[in-house]
Amino acid sequence: MKHERLCAIAHNFADSLASGLGFVVGYCQTDVFGEAATSPGGVIEIDFLHGSVIRGRPSDQLKSAAAIFGQTFPVFCKKNGAEVTDFQSFLAAFDARGGRCRAMLTVADRNGRRSLTEYDGVPLKRLRVLDTLGRIRRKTRQTEKAGQ
Repeated sequence: MKHERLCAIAHNFADSLASGLGFVVGYCQTDVFGEAATSPGGVIEIDFLHGSVIRGRPSDQLKSAAAIFGQTFPVFCKKNGAEVTDFQSFLAAFDARGGRCRAMLTVADRNGRRSLTEYDGVPLKRLRVLDTLGRIRRKTRQTEKAGQ
């Protein structure tokens, strides 16, 4: 499975949690950015492969939602033409510092290629920056290959 496709699958899955409705798991109401805002450091980080919150102080409801999302991720992968084993890791850090809703998704594939992609707002959209010619472009994904 191509790394870019895995990043797209991860984005869609994390966006469902960020939306507050969780339709990819049926229906699971959450406020991950609201909880991040009240958490120390303003960040909640979720490991979707293990279905657990690894940073921040989540409510019991968000802990439960993370577990449900973790259980559902293999099914979501299959529906999107991938296997959960294509992912070595899939982390999402939801950041509510400064009154903004941002998410940083870290995806590592089974070959060790790792990327970090930043998103802004709800729904999660790639950050936009000016290129050297003054045009607005999507911020590029930071990627490192295995062994670097």
